[in-house]
Amino acid sequence: MPSTPAEWLPILTQRLDERQPRIALNRRYSNGDAPMPEMGRNTKASWFAFQKKARTDLGGLACASLSGRMVPNGVRVGGSSDGASIEAARRVWRDNRLDVVFADAIWEMLSVSVGYLITGVREGDPIITSEKAEQVITAGDPAQPWRARAALKAWRDLDEERDYALVWVPGVRQRFSRSSKTATGTLYGTSYGEEWREDGLPETYDGPVPVFALDNFNGVAEFEPHIDVIDRINLGKLQRLVVTAMQAFKQRAMKGGLPQTDADGNDINWAHVLEPAPGAMWDLPEGIDIWESEAIDIRPLLEGEKTDARDFSAVMRVPLDVFVPSGENQSAEGAANAHKGEIQKAKDRTARASAPMEGAIVAALRILGLEDGSTVQVLWQPPEHISFGEKTLAATQAIASGLSKRWVAQNIMGLSPEEIAEEEAEQRRNNVSQLLSTIRPTEPPTAVAEVAAARGEG
Repeated sequence: MPSTPAEWLPILTQRLDERQPRIALNRRYSNGDAPMPEMGRNTKASWFAFQKKARTDLGGLACASLSGRMVPNGVRVGGSSDGASIEAARRVWRDNRLDVVFADAIWEMLSVSVGYLITGVREGDPIITSEKAEQVITAGDPAQPWRARAALKAWRDLDEERDYALVWVPGVRQRFSRSSKTATGTLYGTSYGEEWREDGLPETYDGPVPVFALDNFNGVAEFEPHIDVIDRINLGKLQRLVVTAMQAFKQRAMKGGLPQTDADGNDINWAHVLEPAPGAMWDLPEGIDIWESEAIDIRPLLEGEKTDARDFSAVMRVPLDVFVPSGENQSAEGAANAHKGEIQKAKDRTARASAPMEGAIVAALRILGLEDGSTVQVLWQPPEHISFGEKTLAATQAIASGLSKRWVAQNIMGLSPEEIAEEEAEQRRNNVSQLLSTIRPTEPPTAVAEVAAARGEG
């Protein structure tokens, strides 16, 4: 098995190139640029507008709905709420804006099947970034795929006209580079090749490979097994748009044959005579009749589109109201089941994303010299409750059942550890204020302090 960055470079660049078409296709389906529905080869250019209008961003909507239930909410180190490690982890979270970085990595995981996190160092401080699957790939451990044996990041610097590649193996990182152009002056279209050269000596670091893969369920994008359904919906929409357009511009014909010359033998410009205009009256020769195509009922096409949306909603376990406004034609029981299905998916995807995200924070603590073996846990907002009303109702019921306010604040209201600490401090200040309001003005100030101290509120 390869062990050095130079040995891993050709292996990883080839793997990166091989999956590019699939990643590119998933990217198109998740950002609203799905392949256009097919039409005839001889279709006029004006009809390409219908093809573009027929595309719906079903893949992107499905990913957005699921990612909306996967919201990182802070970090916990060990079992304590304070200490050097937890303070450092919270500082790393703040300085790297990990709520945004992790959200980007989650989107990559859902929309193209895999996202990446890289923990590096800049001027002594840890840097955690979200990376795209077009530029990064890992060779995962078979037992723990999110833990990498080796990793590659390849990119192109347009200003320097050079390609660069960073390769990690445990404890060692090395950079390689090449010209962006071939000997004939064309740009390289792939990463694999023998043109790479070492760009500096290997660098050492502590710990395992600091590149972490967020692999989605079964290694596919959320919508990828159902791309055929999306294509069918887009084709149906295209057909409806075409039929509607033909209905709007009805076919008309003259029955009887128009004369080409008038009584004086002059040519008749029928395009001018029959010029369409509001209020225009046509004086047609005797015996000429006008035929017009009959109206076409497009309601079956509309119903078919809704049926396809329901099918896609069912196979994706996404609420129908994500695709059809107000959840049309869906029963209350069906809507509840769809929400339950999406919640279960969110919990599964959250569990898959947690380990690599926690690994990135552990690597950051290692850079700071504060990694002491304590368990690092990324906290999440509860996926079951989205609106504030749902959260408060669930919180009231949970407290009535005997659960602690801190547990409710974290697991139902979705407050971060910092927000919980701030809220508890504010509650203590309110209690002291209420206590002071009950003390008679004639009592000396020391009495107020004594009472507060006795209650543990001073």
